[in-house]
Amino acid sequence: MRRILFFLLLVPCTLLHAYDVEVDGIYYNVIGTTFAIVTHGGPFDGIEPSYTGDVVVPEQFKHNGNTYRVITVGNNAFAGCEELTSVQLPPTVHGVGACAFLGCLNLRQVSFSADVVAYGSCAFTGCLSLQEIELPRQPERIDTLMLYCCAALSTMVLPHRVRTVCQGALEHLPSMRHLYCYASEPPVAEEGAFARRDQRRCTLHVPREALQKYRESPVWKDFYRIVVLTDEDYQAQNYRRGDLNDDGKVDAEDLALLQRIVVSLPDDAAVRWAADLNGDGKINAQDYVILSKQMPQ
Repeated sequence: MRRILFFLLLVPCTLLHAYDVEVDGIYYNVIGTTFAIVTHGGPFDGIEPSYTGDVVVPEQFKHNGNTYRVITVGNNAFAGCEELTSVQLPPTVHGVGACAFLGCLNLRQVSFSADVVAYGSCAFTGCLSLQEIELPRQPERIDTLMLYCCAALSTMVLPHRVRTVCQGALEHLPSMRHLYCYASEPPVAEEGAFARRDQRRCTLHVPREALQKYRESPVWKDFYRIVVLTDEDYQAQNYRRGDLNDDGKVDAEDLALLQRIVVSLPDDAAVRWAADLNGDGKINAQDYVILSKQMPQ
């Protein structure tokens, strides 16, 4: 699956292909008789957009006796659809192609699966009405120009696995007031990653144990106000005490992981927060006892 996604996201966003199938108002290119990619319904000319209003992409559809699973949003799939207001993607979608939502001027909401592993460059460039976006936790990079010129974007969350913020990825976001970064190590910020933003009006929220690192790191240190993430911040992003492996469950695997962590503390701030069951800032036998009591009998 990841090999397929990697290949698809390598294709430049300037390449466009006619769709193979249209089902219930959504256009697809198909791969063999199994997989499908959401695509654009016609040439990207800004005159006859394929999609308007609220769009819900299904997990699968049937065509000519075959059942196709929708696995990615293709390059330019929704580009230029100025009257598109929201898109809900199914859990089967694991990738968002280059320029996928380019120039969707009235797009206000995009709902992702937690399993999205890759985004293409310029994925949300010019989405002027997008005020908030919650990225899944899997991707390790915010790609080039990914959210460039999202003028209304006021809040942004960088999950704990992010390692790189690419050139221009978060450039020209004049409304940005809060940036939440859960990474234990300040991600590498390429040249121009945060260009044309008001440093005095944007607060950077970071893990407690990494506060000094952010204050001393290139680019990150330029934020006027850097504060510590609170318990409420972690909970708001569905981080959960006891869920050490971040799989949405608290079970024996977490207990085994905690047993190792008590001996050797992890570098990942999100894991450390989840392991601190009693919230006292320490990870020790008391936390192990608390988690043990939560195990199914």
